[in-house]
Amino acid sequence: MEEYTSRDISRSRSKYKIFNKKISGPFTIPSGIVTTGISILEKIANEIPEIGILTTKSIGPEPRKGNREPIIAQYSPFSFINAVGLCNPGVEEFRKRISKIKISPDKFLLTSIFGSDEKEFKEVAEKLVEFTDGFELNISCPHSEKYGQVVGQDNAILEKITKSIVSLGKPVFVKISPNLDVKETVKAAISGGTSGITAVNTKGPELYLWDGYPVLSNKLGGISGKAILELGLTSVKKIREITDLPIIACGGISTRVEVERYKEAGANFFGIGSALAGMNTEEIKQYFHDLLIDLKKGTDNASSLLKEKLNMDYQKYTVRENKSLADDLFLLRLDGEIKIEPGQFIFAWLPEKGEKPFSVLDDVPLTLLIQKRGYFTNELSKLKENDFIYIRGPYGNSPKLNEAILLVGGGTGIAALYLFAKKYKKTAVLLGAKDKNHLPYLEKFKVLCEELYLTTENGEMGHKGRATDILPEIIKKTNPEGCLNCGPEAMVKMAIDIESQYLNPEKIYSSIEFLTKCGIGLCGSCATSNGYRSCVDGTFLKNNQIFHKSQLRF
Repeated sequence: MEEYTSRDISRSRSKYKIFNKKISGPFTIPSGIVTTGISILEKIANEIPEIGILTTKSIGPEPRKGNREPIIAQYSPFSFINAVGLCNPGVEEFRKRISKIKISPDKFLLTSIFGSDEKEFKEVAEKLVEFTDGFELNISCPHSEKYGQVVGQDNAILEKITKSIVSLGKPVFVKISPNLDVKETVKAAISGGTSGITAVNTKGPELYLWDGYPVLSNKLGGISGKAILELGLTSVKKIREITDLPIIACGGISTRVEVERYKEAGANFFGIGSALAGMNTEEIKQYFHDLLIDLKKGTDNASSLLKEKLNMDYQKYTVRENKSLADDLFLLRLDGEIKIEPGQFIFAWLPEKGEKPFSVLDDVPLTLLIQKRGYFTNELSKLKENDFIYIRGPYGNSPKLNEAILLVGGGTGIAALYLFAKKYKKTAVLLGAKDKNHLPYLEKFKVLCEELYLTTENGEMGHKGRATDILPEIIKKTNPEGCLNCGPEAMVKMAIDIESQYLNPEKIYSSIEFLTKCGIGLCGSCATSNGYRSCVDGTFLKNNQIFHKSQLRF
């Protein structure tokens, strides 16, 4: 790869440089993709040297939940449409989180911020200035009614905002929209004193339909990935014609060829986001390693890790039975089967109502165990025979087991275990719930399992108490070589502490309910404490992938 020659950017034999800071590599992951959780940001910062610029998710003045799911759909191969809705914890909480992590000194932390006006941008920046190397101004998100592109379309306001943040003394990148006049936007940013340009944000807003229904809950979203490659290249060329400021290029980069095209267009650094869809943590590490080698040697090894199709298409099912088990629990049995491995999960979608992920209780026929918790699950509970529902997936991975195992389930965690019992014959099962009505599928479990142990909190069935109360006794009785846990976080943590006294921790896998919005690893909402994403690294993970050592007794 040739040495960069743009102002304030150079490269030594082993290092890259931005604003007089040596960094470890020429890549970043654009704002809002993968590194949205602080634990993921820290893990990637310290384990992927090729990523020299760390771009955070966009942070605003107040917490925002963002849009209801669905928030993402596959628009075309290697391309997506999304409307996350600027979901973020707010500047005060983000400040607390970012202050607690350690990032390698050879990284440039670029904190993305947004606001509705100059005052809000300044308020956010002032609270984060001591923890960042620079700011990226999000004036280009295309699907917000109050922020992003709505602000960026007024060049006078953009200039004022840029000047205001530049006055804090840290480098500033302005992230531009391809939907506006690129040159005029950049000129306003330059007038405001910007240090660099990030180009481009997503294209849109656009509408994406499936079976005639808008998929995104927001209806309109922004297009990313290969579909905007040419738009991104054109934008970078236009920017380079009017400035020699550093440019971070984003939009459709997945292989050496796109990096080289962007470099030829005038880019200095390269943001890669949509191409990471479906990759687990180890695959992302390998991808960036291979991509940098590809650039040096003219090879194309990184492309072997790209995933063109990600089970994002919806399949239509009809409800055959909706069986109430308790006031807050029901079984939804559908009219077809699904090909799925134990430990994987699916998303259920009701157009214009929403979408949520679920474990599959049974694959033949497709059966879901659902607890009523909010608006969407209440809507599911109202479905009647012959009503339709859409399913996408499966997602996640299945742990490879060849030994006698003990399945430990609590609450609706029971739903994730039946397929393991169905596949692995030498299983013992320990299930716990608050009462007998919350212990479904027992007759089927009894047929498959060598030993079945039950607990209820009210003593209606089995041992009175919790599953973890009798777990030591059951381990001694069954002498398993491995354990699989699924349930609430507190129950899983306690189970791990007990099991680790008897078993090799490498033989213990657990799944807890992390917030999961996309299923393909892009949104980062399912981050564990150790920076893994449960949707692509799990859902059943080893102890050290879920918890810090400080959180476990053993």
